[in-house]
Amino acid sequence: MNLIDVLIQQHRDAEALFEAWRHTPDEEKPELCLRLAETLTLHTTLEERWVYPVARTVVDGSHIDFAVEEHGEMMQLLSELLRIRHDARRRDATVRQLEAVVAQHMSEEEREVLPRLRKMDSGVFGPSSEDIVRSASDARREAMRQLETSAPV
Repeated sequence: MNLIDVLIQQHRDAEALFEAWRHTPDEEKPELCLRLAETLTLHTTLEERWVYPVARTVVDGSHIDFAVEEHGEMMQLLSELLRIRHDARRRDATVRQLEAVVAQHMSEEEREVLPRLRKMDSGVFGPSSEDIVRSASDARREAMRQLETSAPV
């Protein structure tokens, strides 16, 4: 699986988590908040560290700038979500906001960025997709610690 396939699979995983949200009992939703945060943090880390620097060479920089802004909005919502994950009313409203931002982000990326990157040699990303994902996973752990620190429960 190449890096573009990994990103698209992460998009489908995020969609599945948002769909699961609608069918998950309230008492299980705090745990699902953590899964959403882990999934989206891994994805944003992967994109910002490895994908976007390459994407800037083939895609209008404004698309990448907008994607980075969306990542910032996602991270703010995730921080809020972790802080309020036991407050059902506020938590559900925040998840709806987060889902809207993520859906917009995925749509734009799959329409404007990923098709152009797919045409490039996979070697432009440097390490293998497995190594990149492993490195992103390590970075995600640190990002999750920062999110959880900024969002005391």
